[in-house]
Amino acid sequence: MSEDRRLSMPTMVAFGFGNIAEGIKSTAYGTFLLFFYQQVLGLSGSLAGLALAISVLSDAISDPLVGQFSDRFQTKWGRRHPLIAGSAIPLAISFFFLFNPPTGLSQIQLFTWLACFAVFARISITFYDIPHLALGAEMAHDYEQRTTLFTISTLFRIASGALITFAAYELFFPTTEVFNPGILNPEGYFYLGLFCGLGMFIAMVVCVVGTWSEIPFLRTSSAPGADGLFGFFKEFASLFRSPSFRAIVIGLFFYLLFVNIERSLSAFISVHFWGLPTELISKMSLASLAGAMVAFPLVGLLTAIPFLNFNMVICGRLFFPGIFPENGSPLIPILVATNYFLVGVVGMFIISTLNSMFADIADEYEDITDRRREGSLFAARSFSGKAAGAIGIMLGGAALDLIQFPEKAEYGSVDPATVWQLGLIYAPIASLMVIVTVIFFFQYQITRPIHQQLVANIKARRAAHRAST
Repeated sequence: MSEDRRLSMPTMVAFGFGNIAEGIKSTAYGTFLLFFYQQVLGLSGSLAGLALAISVLSDAISDPLVGQFSDRFQTKWGRRHPLIAGSAIPLAISFFFLFNPPTGLSQIQLFTWLACFAVFARISITFYDIPHLALGAEMAHDYEQRTTLFTISTLFRIASGALITFAAYELFFPTTEVFNPGILNPEGYFYLGLFCGLGMFIAMVVCVVGTWSEIPFLRTSSAPGADGLFGFFKEFASLFRSPSFRAIVIGLFFYLLFVNIERSLSAFISVHFWGLPTELISKMSLASLAGAMVAFPLVGLLTAIPFLNFNMVICGRLFFPGIFPENGSPLIPILVATNYFLVGVVGMFIISTLNSMFADIADEYEDITDRRREGSLFAARSFSGKAAGAIGIMLGGAALDLIQFPEKAEYGSVDPATVWQLGLIYAPIASLMVIVTVIFFFQYQITRPIHQQLVANIKARRAAHRAST
């Protein structure tokens, strides 16, 4: 293996294309799942949140075990590729059934269906997500190329999330005389589940095929580590002695908690707070994609960006109603689109930079312990993200019950006081998470010069190992 090997652009694009699976999963799971079960199927928001909390418990077990297994798995096809390929079909099937429960189920039966298939889907995505992230850290060896690789990957993630939202509202949830808003149409969710399942399957296949040529050049673990679930948590706890690891794991959790509370309520906000038809809601996701495209060439130059309160417009409507335009004004779609644009810009910077940071910590960890543990490290990253996602949706569901948001609510049918409370939860309360995120992110300490020294230490140690054998 050459430490100075450079990745070709087709290989980096194929790796990034695989992240479409994560973009589809996160968007469909976060944006549509709670709305579907609470508004369309009539499941209590608290029960929906409890079902997703159960899935988090499964992550607490599956993520570390899959991370360890991925690090130790040895085949002639490498450690990561067989796991990514093997998870494609189970993920597609479980995701389809997540959005297609049988008709006529009781509250308990709906709760059980959601809990079971949420667990199946999340375990399936674990067998993809952790090996995929670890694969990127193994393929790209230097500071700059890692940033490029994970920036391309993040662009695919954001683009797929924006496009699946656009396609869902345009193709599956158009406004009709019977369903206004169209997102109340239960038939649309059959096609949403089918479309998402197929899209994730194709993305994962392209990733495996397009990065297959890199298998002979991938890094391997140079020393054994702790085994089993207890061993992982012991190893995981030791990582918290690193200020950089602690900063990005905890900071990432609070950032994604903020994102997922908003995402779980975004359909409610678009429909009931802003009064937008689904035909206009679909265009908002394209504004997010435009923001990501603008940020894409700048990530390598600006790896830190101030966190903005994306919800200044909502806060303005809440606290200064006489200044901001009323619903129905042509300015409303422009203001909402601007918000989505900023989300795309900042999301591109944060996610791509954080994934590169985790890869750098893998080098720091090898320098300290003489062990490669990308799988275990990215298991921590994966669990932090998925826990934040499920807890965000759980809190969103509980909030809907707290403010007694009605089921199957059509345009203009919700009490204005309830809509105001919805906006309060979505904007100023959720945005408090950003303050915590900033505090932790500023504690990250691995700069480019420090990383260059880490890489030099690793090369020297490996050269010494080879000379002694």
